[in-house]
Amino acid sequence: MADVARDLSIEDLADAAGVPVRTVRFYVSEGLLPGPSGRGRTASYGEEHLLRLQLIRVLAAQRVPLAEMRERLAGVSLAEVRALLAEEEAAMRRQAAEKSPRDYISGLLARARETRKPPDARSTAAASRPSPPAAEAWRRWVLAPGVELHLRPDAARAERALIERILRAAGLEPGSIDR
Repeated sequence: MADVARDLSIEDLADAAGVPVRTVRFYVSEGLLPGPSGRGRTASYGEEHLLRLQLIRVLAAQRVPLAEMRERLAGVSLAEVRALLAEEEAAMRRQAAEKSPRDYISGLLARARETRKPPDARSTAAASRPSPPAAEAWRRWVLAPGVELHLRPDAARAERALIERILRAAGLEPGSIDR
């Protein structure tokens, strides 16, 4: 990797990390990524920039706030960045190998519940109450912020047990699913 990631332009660095150039510039301006060596056309990035950028993307995917990222990355050596990335890749491989689709969805729902702020009573009632039936008579449940379950009556009857498990995993009471 050291040979591949030496003297990269900002465009090459962005391509290698799978992000837009402006994202690289943003992370540099926020102090998450060190600036390049050189200026202007001679500016270049290296392996450390690429690995730190990859680690920043992992933290961003875990919804770590920028201020916390800045704290976590302050004073972290290149060897530590490598180790953290290796641990994260190993954890993702283990997770992918161990989880069934049901486990995966349950994990997503659990993480969504953990990241939610404690809702007040009014928002809890609104989130657990299905919206009025549409012209096609679909049912709707808000499982987590930005995650909804929409069902046609015929699907609700056919998949009742699965739907009840999903709703319970989301912390909602299934009620009468097949109405």
